Amino acid sequence: MLYAYIDETGDRGLAGKPGSSPIFGMAAILLTEESARAVRAAVKQLRVEFRVPDGVVMSWKEHLKTHARRMRAGQVLSAIPDVCLIYVYCQKDAVTGRYVQDRELFYNYVALKMYKSILWAARAWKGPNERVNTRFGHVRGHDHRSTEEYFRAQRRYERTVPWHMENGLRWVSADRFLESQAADLYGGFLRSAVWPDEFGNVEGRFIRDVWHQIRRGNGNCPVPLGLMSMPTNELVKQFEWYECPHCEAA
Repeated sequence: MLYAYIDETGDRGLAGKPGSSPIFGMAAILLTEESARAVRAAVKQLRVEFRVPDGVVMSWKEHLKTHARRMRAGQVLSAIPDVCLIYVYCQKDAVTGRYVQDRELFYNYVALKMYKSILWAARAWKGPNERVNTRFGHVRGHDHRSTEEYFRAQRRYERTVPWHMENGLRWVSADRFLESQAADLYGGFLRSAVWPDEFGNVEGRFIRDVWHQIRRGNGNCPVPLGLMSMPTNELVKQFEWYECPHCEAA
């Protein structure tokens, strides 16, 4: 059995609107039973080190505000074997399609991209007979039933996706699973790498720490199977921290 935990970063608001994030994306960790245990242990360790009170969900936004803590999270999480890391994100100001004009459709579109990437990764890793428990993070104000309906509607058009591998698709609160809190931290690595600060700078150090965990494709390249930027795959390659020998040789 494999287990996938997904958390989002950024919001679904339209580009240019006050308070709206420049990106909306998701981070997923695909785990074996053994690596899931290791992730839970790592989250417990970080909770102790960061003095997160019992009953409080550890998050990037609330508990990893300093560079030192972010470095520490990268050190601890990057040491876990058998973690398949997948990123999908959208740079809002580069999109012309209508899916960013509707908050529900925007979420569903990005979630479907991530869901398909997870199932393909599971098949490539463990074969088509493996099963996957998929747990998306609960999003406040979003009706996840619409997402499930959207997924079902797309199945008739997406014949190459191994839908049969799904063992239990659910949306869960981060207080239910320590692995969901880990997914939030992995999402924070992506946020730092592609979401410019007030001075226009990004920090790719943390995503480079977990680079070896990101799913790879042809030529050992993470784009797009493990690192998908929308609306084009070229967007993520523009950052100085992005170093892929396959892309540089192309």
